[in-house]
Amino acid sequence: MEVKTESGPQTLIPQRERVTFLVRLSESFGPVVGLLTAFAVINGYMVLNVIPQDVSGRATTVGCRYRDGQWWFYYVHTGAPIRPANELTATAHQIRNHIEGAAR
Repeated sequence: MEVKTESGPQTLIPQRERVTFLVRLSESFGPVVGLLTAFAVINGYMVLNVIPQDVSGRATTVGCRYRDGQWWFYYVHTGAPIRPANELTATAHQIRNHIEGAAR
């Protein structure tokens, strides 16, 4: 049995949007004392590590993916959604609370 492959138009998700949202989220942490951010690549996708200065081993890795017609931030290690990517302030606040809760 021969399997045929179709070569038609495909929907591509531009990486620049993912990168833009992650950079803007990183900028949201600029005024926050005690948290640093660093970019990394996991499986070919850019992610943002949010790292508390005073607590080792408590970094949170955040990704950005397209789902349900919009970009969402999510926790990379669990896959749990955080918030839509256009809610930068609320996302930064939720991540900070997540890190502070894990440090207790």
